[in-house]
Amino acid sequence: MATHAQAPMFVRVLGLPWRVALCALLCLTLMAIDARTQLLDHLRAGFTTLLHPLQVQLKRPFLYLGEAFDFFQVHARLLQENRQLRAQREQLSAALLQHEALQAENARLRALLALAIPADYRRIAAELVQIERNPFAHKVVIDRGSLQGISPGWPVVDAQGLVGQVTRVYPLSSEVSLITAAEQEVPVQVVRNGLRLLLAGGAPDRLLEVRFLDKHADLQPGDLLVTSGLDGLYPPGLPVARVLSVEPPRHSPFARAVCAPLAEVDQGRHLFVLQRMPTSGGGRPAAGGV
Repeated sequence: MATHAQAPMFVRVLGLPWRVALCALLCLTLMAIDARTQLLDHLRAGFTTLLHPLQVQLKRPFLYLGEAFDFFQVHARLLQENRQLRAQREQLSAALLQHEALQAENARLRALLALAIPADYRRIAAELVQIERNPFAHKVVIDRGSLQGISPGWPVVDAQGLVGQVTRVYPLSSEVSLITAAEQEVPVQVVRNGLRLLLAGGAPDRLLEVRFLDKHADLQPGDLLVTSGLDGLYPPGLPVARVLSVEPPRHSPFARAVCAPLAEVDQGRHLFVLQRMPTSGGGRPAAGGV
């Protein structure tokens, strides 16, 4: 029959307070020895050497977490700066486009003011506000009408030359027929030799053509055509067109010349309406201004 070992009946075990006191006494003794002597330096160095790889391994997760946090923080900051820079670039691009548009408009206005106008004509500034929907009508609408003193038949010019004439007037607006319209005819003359011609609209691609051109007429590509003023409607000397080509007679006794208008009939926005001023008894124009 198996026998079991029995624990002794009287065993003295140190209580918890005594064990704490012994540990504290041991710690104080070691601290005193370490402070007074250098006996524990080698022991400390050995423990440090043994624990260093473990310390490195324990620090790595925290280093990785710190690097990941820094990465995401820097990434978020870069994204925010990128969005700000994109918005700033768009604002600067819009401002640059607006500045360029204002510069171009200012240049056109300066050229318009520099256009030579006869002294007996008064300039009325106008702005194009509407284009005729019919592409074959060749008409535009300006923001000046009868309340501003506009009358039918008055010439309209831009910075490059003759645009057309006022054909219909409303209280606050007027309709302008461009010189490229089929019903428009302008008496012109060649600057080079003074040859008088009749320039008409209706040609394809918004071009002009010289009608009833004598086959022996001295007209060459590149010649500049200006208003002759013989019709009493347009003042003399306004630039109108430049000759592109001269075609010999084919099915009629007259030659044909194709010309390009100098005015921006498809692009201009700011215009001048020309009003002929009544002359006084001495033959000079009455007082007037822009």
